[in-house]
Amino acid sequence: MLAGLAGIALPLLVHLLSRKKYDIVQWGAMQFLELGRNAKRRVQLEELMLMLLRMALLALLAIALARPWLSGSMVSSLASRPTSDIVIILDSSYSTDWRGQATTPHAAAVRWINRFLDDCEPGDTVALLDARDQVTAPEPTLTRNFEAIRQTLQDLPAPSGSSHLNEAILKGLQLLNTGSNLSRQVVVVTDSQSLPWSDIDDRFWLQMKELRGQARIPADVWVVGTQRQQARRINYSVDRLELSRELTVVDFPIRFRTTIRNTGAKAGSKRRVFLEVDGQRLADRSVTVQVEPNGQATAEFEHRFQTPGSHRISVRIEEDSLPADDRADAAILIADALPALLIDGNPNADPTRSEMFFASFALSPPGNEAPWIQARTIPLSALQMADLTPVRVALLANAARLTDAQVTMLQSFVDQGGGLAIALGDQTDRDWFNAKLFADGAGLLPGLLESHEKAPDLDEEDTKAVTILGESLTLPWISGFQAGSDDGFLDARFSDWFKVTPASAAEAGAAPIKKAGDETGSVSRESAAVAARLTNGDPLIVSRRFGRGDVGLLTSTIDADWNTLPTKPDYVAFLHEFVFRLASANSSRNVETGTPLVLSIQPGDAETNWTVVDPEGHESTSVKAGDELNPAIRFDGTWLPGVYEFRRANPGGKLAGAVPQGEVFVVNFDRSESDLEPLADERWGELTGEERLRRINEPAELFSAIKSDSARVEIWQLLLFVFLAILVGEVLMTRRLVQGGHQYGRDTDETVSR
Repeated sequence: MLAGLAGIALPLLVHLLSRKKYDIVQWGAMQFLELGRNAKRRVQLEELMLMLLRMALLALLAIALARPWLSGSMVSSLASRPTSDIVIILDSSYSTDWRGQATTPHAAAVRWINRFLDDCEPGDTVALLDARDQVTAPEPTLTRNFEAIRQTLQDLPAPSGSSHLNEAILKGLQLLNTGSNLSRQVVVVTDSQSLPWSDIDDRFWLQMKELRGQARIPADVWVVGTQRQQARRINYSVDRLELSRELTVVDFPIRFRTTIRNTGAKAGSKRRVFLEVDGQRLADRSVTVQVEPNGQATAEFEHRFQTPGSHRISVRIEEDSLPADDRADAAILIADALPALLIDGNPNADPTRSEMFFASFALSPPGNEAPWIQARTIPLSALQMADLTPVRVALLANAARLTDAQVTMLQSFVDQGGGLAIALGDQTDRDWFNAKLFADGAGLLPGLLESHEKAPDLDEEDTKAVTILGESLTLPWISGFQAGSDDGFLDARFSDWFKVTPASAAEAGAAPIKKAGDETGSVSRESAAVAARLTNGDPLIVSRRFGRGDVGLLTSTIDADWNTLPTKPDYVAFLHEFVFRLASANSSRNVETGTPLVLSIQPGDAETNWTVVDPEGHESTSVKAGDELNPAIRFDGTWLPGVYEFRRANPGGKLAGAVPQGEVFVVNFDRSESDLEPLADERWGELTGEERLRRINEPAELFSAIKSDSARVEIWQLLLFVFLAILVGEVLMTRRLVQGGHQYGRDTDETVSR
């Protein structure tokens, strides 16, 4: 608005233009009618004063519109509290649902905010931010409608997830830039837990300083703790579930485990751990674990589902004062059978010498009319996109090279959610694999092939034999082989393998690829993970995310050419676990907060046939996703952790062959909130040093501080009053100047007569 001061030049321009020179014609005695010297000076002086008044009017108007303010003890003592723009941040993490006292910290925070609103003045504006895993704005704009804020507080979901208070503070400071009042405040109402402040570092303080420095009116940040500090708050919690796979088949075992933690207790205790399937507790599947003080214990379960479809498993402990972390859920997808394609890279006229001879019998043995995996074998030379379309997993064994078209097919297959296993062998062209399939980390291969390695002669003593390192089998899907058995998985000997360097984080990210149909696009990749190592430390199984799917690399052969694994009883179980692990990649039924939920649907189905039920029981609509070949629906509003369910909006009109009603998804959250350690005074001192944050207990403290020496009082009303006064003076002076022309003429006549 101060740019309007340029308008004060307008009266000066008008004055200069009015002094335009004219041609002078001498006529009779007109010289005797000219004004005298004194009269002329009076006229010029009054014209100058009139021009200055008009310039002052424009200057006052521009300054008043810029809303200037004054500060200082004298000003604040004479003025009332200035109106304020206030952003309230409510900590809604699940730790605020602590029920060890008559009132939970969250309920106390809501009451505090209501009392705060009672003390606000009509000119104050308030916005509300809800701090969880994601910071949301149920009241996204500054408003004077305090009743709307109260109603929003009443309608908020129960506390859940973690709180990111630093992110909320920065968002609150940005929101205050839209305000118009002279006083601007951010008020954080939390439960005084130490965890939300643990990740605050110098970078946050720098961001906060920059935001405050860039603002026309810097804001203060206040922290209210509603939970009285106690010496100890005991809590038992359940970590999220680790699954051997998210996708399996009927009557195939699935393993899952979790960790039971104890924080705040002085002594250890035993806790009962219960298993629930689709909300029903299995009485005969409970276990008892011993949890030491500030320690943990592992609970493991195995279950076989008897019906296909979407299911939910839950692990619970007895409820304590913080029920939100007494349960962990996971979604499982059960199929009748899993279709797989075995691609033989070195076919042989003798079936027993085929690369896929052992794998085919292990996955789909002859005579088994209902195998868990329906595997079909084709030679690499016959591979077409039509072969990959109906399957969930493809296994490529001992291929020398692939055509460019075949590479494109496999990339598109995995990018769309398929699983690909690559087993190496004596035909593998190392240089071609590195150039085309690894491609400096941008290709399908999850690691760089360094060299072909050989073990000492297998006839030598067992201590020199290269076998599988049991300690390396830590991932859930393969950890079941860690214990080992007589002549089992860990006893398989390896004579040959490729030394592989897994793809690093530096090679992860998004990279352009060529997809089927001559289309181009980008695909996201992650760092490779080593699922198993040999006893010499070399990787045996390396996997990496590629788009929506997974690629697993077996650095040795899948048959008995380079190892004795096919001769072991665990070979069948290992292949099943490997295939199911790769097939689970695109199920994505267990996600993090903020991750969209994507459900594949049948061609001809529509998003209008489905509704989404969130953890609070509220129904929402989904949007269309995917394409004509892979139709899907998507739901983006996953800011609340818990169990979500896609349900048919018209159950009676279910389409033939459609996905069964009730598709379960689970949105996970960070369980570190279970540590209820309060924020120590020393840490409070670090946070509040240099007036970064200021602590208060009651709303009156905040309002009293606003009306302090640093308070500001706007003076635009005073300037407008002065503007009106000068405007009246300008009118009177103009009138006097116009009417004064007669007086100047009379004075001239008297001079002439004399």
